[in-house]
Amino acid sequence: MSRYYNNKKSRRERIGFYTALTICLIAICMAVYSTYSTVNDNQKITSVSTIETGVAVVNEPVTNVTVPVPTIGEAVTEEITLPPVTSAPETTVQPATDAGSQKGTMAREDALETMLAANVSLSMPTESGHIMREFSRDSVYYKTLNTWKPHMALDFDGELGDDVKAMLNGEVTKVTEDKMYGKTVEISLNNVVTGYCGLGEVKVKQGEKVDRGDKLGTIGAVPAEASDKNHIHVYVKVNNTYADPVSFINYDNE
Repeated sequence: MSRYYNNKKSRRERIGFYTALTICLIAICMAVYSTYSTVNDNQKITSVSTIETGVAVVNEPVTNVTVPVPTIGEAVTEEITLPPVTSAPETTVQPATDAGSQKGTMAREDALETMLAANVSLSMPTESGHIMREFSRDSVYYKTLNTWKPHMALDFDGELGDDVKAMLNGEVTKVTEDKMYGKTVEISLNNVVTGYCGLGEVKVKQGEKVDRGDKLGTIGAVPAEASDKNHIHVYVKVNNTYADPVSFINYDNE
C-alpha cells in the first residue's frame, strides 16, 4: 500500500514538473517572438525609407531647396495687390438713321438752294409717277445682290415698254450701258444732273438738247435690282453730290 501511494505521488510530481516546464517554454517562446517581431518591424520601417537604387533616402532631409511654408498659427503678412479696375468711359453712339437723316437734310437744303437759284424744277419721268422705292442714305436690302447698301435714287415702277421722259431741260451728256444699272442716260443743266437707269430702248444721243417731258426711251431692266418688278432707277446730282429727287419735283405741273 505504501509503495502504491509513493508511486502515485511520484507520478503526480512528474506531471506537475512537465506542466510547469511546458508553461515556461511557452512563455519563453512568446517573449522571443515578441522581441523578434519588434526588431523586424523597426528594420522594415528603416528599409522602406531607402530607395532600392540607393539615390536618396526619404527620411534624410533634402538640402538646397527652399520652400516657404507658413506654420500653423503663423500670420501671413504678404499682401497681393490687384490692379485697379477702371470702367471704360461712356460713349454715346448716335443711330445710323439719325446721322443719315442729318446728312440727307443738309444735302437736300444745299441742292434745293442751287436748283432754285437756277430756276429749274423736276417733273415725273413716267406717266403714273408711282415711286416703288425711295431715296435712302441708310443701307437697304438689295435682294438680287443679297447685300445691304444705300439707295441713292428713286425707283419708278411701270410696265416694260412704258415711256420714260426727261425731268428737266438740258443736254444729253452721257449714254452708256452699265452692268449694274443697265442702259443709262444722263441729262445735265449747269451743275444739276439727272440720270435714268434701266432703260430698254434709248431714243436720244449724247450731245442732243432735250426739253422737260421729251421721251428719252422706254422702261427696260435694272440688273442690280432684277428681283424687283419692272422699274427705272432715277438719280439726281447737284455739284456731283447725290440728292433726293423728291425734294425737287414740282407736283404743281403734273
